[in-house]
Amino acid sequence: MSRSRPGKRRWRIVLALILGGAVALFLLVTSSAPWVPETRNATAEQVAMVRALANEARRSRATGEPVELELDNTKLDALSAMMTQGFDPNRFEAKLEDGMLTLTGSRPLLFRWLNIRAQTSGTSEGIPPFAVRIGALSLPGWLSRLGLGVAQRRLAGEDGALPPIDTIVRSISVREDTLTAQVVLPQGNLLAHVRATGVPAIDDRAVATIYCQLAEQQRSNPDPLLAHQLGRALAAAEPSPEGHRSALVALALLSVGPEAGKVTGGSEGAIGKCAGAPVRLTLQGREDWAKHWALSAALETTTGSRISAAIGEWKELADTLAKGPLLGPNDPSGFSFVDLASDRAGILTARQLTDPDRLAAARERLLAAQDDMLLPQAALSLSDGMTDADFAARYGATDDPRFERKVDSIDAMLRRGGID
Repeated sequence: MSRSRPGKRRWRIVLALILGGAVALFLLVTSSAPWVPETRNATAEQVAMVRALANEARRSRATGEPVELELDNTKLDALSAMMTQGFDPNRFEAKLEDGMLTLTGSRPLLFRWLNIRAQTSGTSEGIPPFAVRIGALSLPGWLSRLGLGVAQRRLAGEDGALPPIDTIVRSISVREDTLTAQVVLPQGNLLAHVRATGVPAIDDRAVATIYCQLAEQQRSNPDPLLAHQLGRALAAAEPSPEGHRSALVALALLSVGPEAGKVTGGSEGAIGKCAGAPVRLTLQGREDWAKHWALSAALETTTGSRISAAIGEWKELADTLAKGPLLGPNDPSGFSFVDLASDRAGILTARQLTDPDRLAAARERLLAAQDDMLLPQAALSLSDGMTDADFAARYGATDDPRFERKVDSIDAMLRRGGID
């Protein structure tokens, strides 16, 4: 017995040292407060600015040649606001100051914050070397490069569909108050690669099978109602979360066209010879509401609820500055709470269809869906086509308590109508 006691004491000391080291490391790399301050959600002007940048970058997909993007702090603020909103509760900030680009991220971790800061300057081919700091710990260059490699593999996913970051960002030049980047966007969808953790990848083959079946049924027996097309898509899908995800993406491809695939995950390339022009479907008599519903439901399955909800809000903010419709010929410019209700209804329905505990009942009901099951009549009385000034006067911004109360009331109305 006397011999075993010293052995036990040694193990206790070792375990205490390991535990103490782990606690010390945790405290070293985390902070009591976030480095990125709390910010407002993106404004209509910021959304329009980022949309213009995205459209410019997309030109590289057609040619395969780099396009040059020039960003100043105003544009970086817009990108930061949208990233923070889309990936809440994480926070992101990009700043240019005295010829230095500083990227900062903050993420809540237990009762503290994980803060990461990366800085670079000058001109470089591909991704520049960054000086990285995590909490109080400054990383050596080799470890920073290793971290970038891990991030690349995480973004690429199991299928390796995302090419190396250096082939997307060909060069970066940081000047006193501007950043110039040469970029080539890959085919497919960047957003799906950075989807929320835990959101499964979409089965492109299943999407293609369902889409082709929908297209064939539409040729032989045309039906203009989104609700009926949803029933067809579900009937063609396996009664599982994965099957329903594929059905919702196929439905978005059918109603919105290839643009839906670019947003939801690139499945448009898998449908091959079945691909055709978008089918003009309606929801409560409007094509734009059908597209809002279908695209939001697909986004919910591929990116997660926070991003899908934010995209719906960004689209409406952009509409307050738009001079023409974005999703349909009858879609008025301006902020539309009917559009937002269509987005929310698609999101809530997608959650039902992918929740193992609720999908059976939701599937049975929606196999024979009608318009009111997707968007209740009560939603049609909501405000439609508000200008930026009107929206700001009544609701402030998308993180204003008045707007949040309005969204809560819309969700409650949808639930009373049997959605979610």
